[in-house]
Amino acid sequence: MTSKERVLRTLEFQNPDRIPVDLWVLPAAKMHYGSKLDEICSKHNRDIVSLVGPYDHGYTPEYYQLGTYIDPWGSEWTNIQAGIIGEVKNPVFSDYDKLDGYTAPIEGFLREWEENKENLCQQISEARRADKFIIGGWMSLFERMQYLRGTEDLYCDIALEEPEMFQMIDFVMDFMRAYTDRWLEMDIDAMAFGDDWGTQISLLIAPDSWKTIFKPLYKELIDKIKAAGKKVFFHSDGYILELYPEMIELGVDAINSQLWCMGVEKVAEKYAGKITFWGEISRQNTLPLGTPEDVRKCAEIMKKNLFVNGGGLIGQSEINRDVPLENIEALLDAWN
Repeated sequence: MTSKERVLRTLEFQNPDRIPVDLWVLPAAKMHYGSKLDEICSKHNRDIVSLVGPYDHGYTPEYYQLGTYIDPWGSEWTNIQAGIIGEVKNPVFSDYDKLDGYTAPIEGFLREWEENKENLCQQISEARRADKFIIGGWMSLFERMQYLRGTEDLYCDIALEEPEMFQMIDFVMDFMRAYTDRWLEMDIDAMAFGDDWGTQISLLIAPDSWKTIFKPLYKELIDKIKAAGKKVFFHSDGYILELYPEMIELGVDAINSQLWCMGVEKVAEKYAGKITFWGEISRQNTLPLGTPEDVRKCAEIMKKNLFVNGGGLIGQSEINRDVPLENIEALLDAWN
């Protein structure tokens, strides 16, 4: 069974030959471990290739470099730790008066896309030759709005439903429509969203606000992706238990979330068999602080509770420089 077939069978609950494996490696981990990490990764087959392109964080090294950086949208980032993404300290819409005359960076994106399209096509061809499942792009709506407005001001805008916020949303959606269209022209299997919606104990905003303001935005883009015959993957950190039914209704195929802060058994009781869980073993506790045996035990708990009806679990984890090499080896072994 090829990697692509394995992932598709998992998403469609059609009994793959084994649980697919996916690994996210932060730049800081690569900088810290170098060739030792490469050696471990080269010994283990991974089924998913995630590609990024123009204007994506993983594509633009400045987001991970020390110093300041003005992104294509006009917000200024500051980074004090190489290899880990910085923060926006000067958002472009710190004052909504700046909305007048503003345009989303669609032209710049389209120009850079054409300049880099051949390179992306080569990466896709390499992944196809290896029969991998390919995820293209990374769309953030809520987080992009935070980068544009500033987190605290955005929360106030959401609570008050400020009219100017909806003008800003129009800028974001105009860009995301163009972004989605370009990726859907490529030979990919899925597209990904990434918006962190939870704290450690609850959602960041009221559920009704999420449903009223953000759910229709996701629906438009997800419907477009599904109409093109592609799968939808969604990443969201924090305690997002209340969002699982919404994600299922929207047609999300796989969700990457912090299962261990919500409780694997609690999540499984309600939603196992209804959506695929795209990892993860806890990167807050088990991976940096546990032993290889702890890692293997967590994987077994996830298999027992989440791999049901012939699918529903992808063995994904994210590693930073605080994860010991022996734990990285253990998590890659644990799914086989």
